[in-house]
Amino acid sequence: MYPYRLMVPALFIYTAFYIIPLVIGLVMSFTNWNVENLSFKGAFLNMEGLHFKGLDNYLAIFRDRHFLLSLRNTVVFAVATTMIKLLAGLFLALALNRGLRTQKYLRTIYYIPSVLSYIVVGVLFSSILRTDGMLNRMLGIFLHKEIGHDWLGSVQTALGCIIAVEVWKWSGYVMTVFLAGLQGISREYYESAKIDGAGSFQAFWFITLPLLIPSFTVNITMCVIGGFKVFDQVFVMTNGGPGFATQVLNTMIYQAFSEGRLAKSAAMGIVLFVFISIISVSLSGILHRKEENMT
Repeated sequence: MYPYRLMVPALFIYTAFYIIPLVIGLVMSFTNWNVENLSFKGAFLNMEGLHFKGLDNYLAIFRDRHFLLSLRNTVVFAVATTMIKLLAGLFLALALNRGLRTQKYLRTIYYIPSVLSYIVVGVLFSSILRTDGMLNRMLGIFLHKEIGHDWLGSVQTALGCIIAVEVWKWSGYVMTVFLAGLQGISREYYESAKIDGAGSFQAFWFITLPLLIPSFTVNITMCVIGGFKVFDQVFVMTNGGPGFATQVLNTMIYQAFSEGRLAKSAAMGIVLFVFISIISVSLSGILHRKEENMT
């Protein structure tokens, strides 16, 4: 009984800061809640100005082309960053798993970006990607001509740059998970495969990849959820611009809330929550079935 008592503070904090706000947001998403009818009676919310609107807020946001564009950008960001981070992380893990003398130092160097604040990373790369930034100067040196492209101010390149920064920040974390999985694979499997005449690619395809499925499960789940929840990086670097080129769901929710459209922002938040929940549960089921098939 005593161990269960230790869960009480955690359950209280989780309920107070996650469950209750989620329930309140769900209820308010079906009303006309906005800054104009927001008032309080003492310390409590005044409910007299609120009216039930059914699914009107949800229908309105799905008719909004800006919301659909932000949904598309979010999906593109999540899918692209997940795939590239997996490839980059796996490549780095395989390279560091060869017993290099500098493995510890390189692992630390690659992992450092993942512990940096998004504000620090955003400000750093915003300066690098300016028209007079380091990237254009380096390209000018290699191409022998002046480059003045505004990477974050162009509709064609803004989202791609944010994706690249996200990959730079989190590839080291993905690498660490893969590296832990690689170091848990017994060398006896590779020795037996070598005796049977298997080459390096065959050993990688039939031994390494199948035994890394648990690591893939962790990385894919974390990357996909993180991709759909992206906010800080976009907010710091472009704030959804230029135009709506980098607008994602969380930045649109933030802007709607800032403008006083509280019920619509709550509806967008619920849509994002449902979307992430469905994706997470589906991915978890698929990946766990693959793990079970390998055992």
